[in-house]
Amino acid sequence: MDDDLASIQNQSNQKTPTSDQKTDWNKILIGISVFGLILLVSGISFAIGRSNQKGVATTPTPTPLPTQPIIPSPKPRPEDGQPMAETPTPTPKILSKTLSGDKNLDGFQSSNGGGNLTLDIRAGRNVNLVTRGFVSFDISTLPKTSTITEATLRLYQAKTVGNPYGAGGNIMVDHSNFGDSLENADYGVAALLSSFATLSTNAAVEWKEADVTSEVMDDLSNSRSLSQYRIHFNTENTGGDVSGDFVYIESADNSEGTGNTPQLILKYY
Repeated sequence: MDDDLASIQNQSNQKTPTSDQKTDWNKILIGISVFGLILLVSGISFAIGRSNQKGVATTPTPTPLPTQPIIPSPKPRPEDGQPMAETPTPTPKILSKTLSGDKNLDGFQSSNGGGNLTLDIRAGRNVNLVTRGFVSFDISTLPKTSTITEATLRLYQAKTVGNPYGAGGNIMVDHSNFGDSLENADYGVAALLSSFATLSTNAAVEWKEADVTSEVMDDLSNSRSLSQYRIHFNTENTGGDVSGDFVYIESADNSEGTGNTPQLILKYY
């Protein structure tokens, strides 16, 4: 029996672990848990890193192209049939000049054979005649190659007698060419251009003007040294009384005493 009790005690001692044995197992379990936790954290970190790598687009670095030398284009040449580059035309400088009338070539001539070169430039009519006025300017000082940009004929209406505008309408301008002398025959000679401009429409005492740009250019183109004009009313017929219906325009002789003698104002280059 004693032997049996001793055997039971031995078996009991074998089944019950000691406190040292329990401590060793706890350490092992803790170590395994820590190691497993480390593996878990590492796995999660790795997974997050892979996910971030997939979400970020990688910009590829461009491969630089080889530099090509810049070859200038050849200038066009007429013989190649290529258009030449236009050279800008410089703006010409506009010059101004005011010419005075020639007192030996202005005045009036009438249909009855009369006229005068030392009095006013007169246009109008009376019971016996119709009168036309004449004025002339020397343009020989202008270069023959000039381009006229503007030419203005200015005549000063000093007074009127009767009712010339009521009888004759407006004063018209002819481009004329009566040369270096004014004679009665010039009253009816054919004009270069008849009634090309209106000089005046009323009896006001003032400067009257007409654009004669084309006419001066025509004189230059035809090598004329004088630019000459004839003035007359639009309607011409005899009538009224002896004193008549006349316009008196100041001449180069300054016979009316106004000092406003005929002018030809030019702008050219």
